[in-house]
Amino acid sequence: MTTAPVPDDAVRRLLDRTEIRDVVTRYFVSADRRDFTTFRDCFVPGTTVDYSDLLPVGPEESIDVVTDLIDRTMAERFGATQHFMGNHECILEGDSAAVETYCIAMHTHLDPTTDDGAHLTSALRYVDRFERGDDGRWRIAHRRAVRDLAFLLPGRSATRYVPKGV
Repeated sequence: MTTAPVPDDAVRRLLDRTEIRDVVTRYFVSADRRDFTTFRDCFVPGTTVDYSDLLPVGPEESIDVVTDLIDRTMAERFGATQHFMGNHECILEGDSAAVETYCIAMHTHLDPTTDDGAHLTSALRYVDRFERGDDGRWRIAHRRAVRDLAFLLPGRSATRYVPKGV
């Protein structure tokens, strides 16, 4: 059986989608590691974002202001955080793309008595416009963060399962 050759534009689209998904992954990993240099580099310099569903900021704020606020908030309130990326839609339009990514974000409070020890958990969507820069790199050119659900997970320690007879 012979396979039809793949057109160059199809390969380019696959590479673009992979590169964009990599930026979103890098954003989540850098947030959890508190690497705010890498975090900020996921965005086109000078980008404005709408994080008003998550933070006390206006709907069009500089990514630099939002990054500094996230950094301070995490340092003052939260220990470990985990962001899990879910559904990811990427619609390419030349050197720009409309992207929507679902995320579950879990946060452990530094003060174990906050919210009776529960973990703040949110179901989020990041509605992004990406652009490919002159350097060929994809970055977020605008973002709207939407919190669809927020709830507290009970803060109890997990125990290791040991089968009977072991």
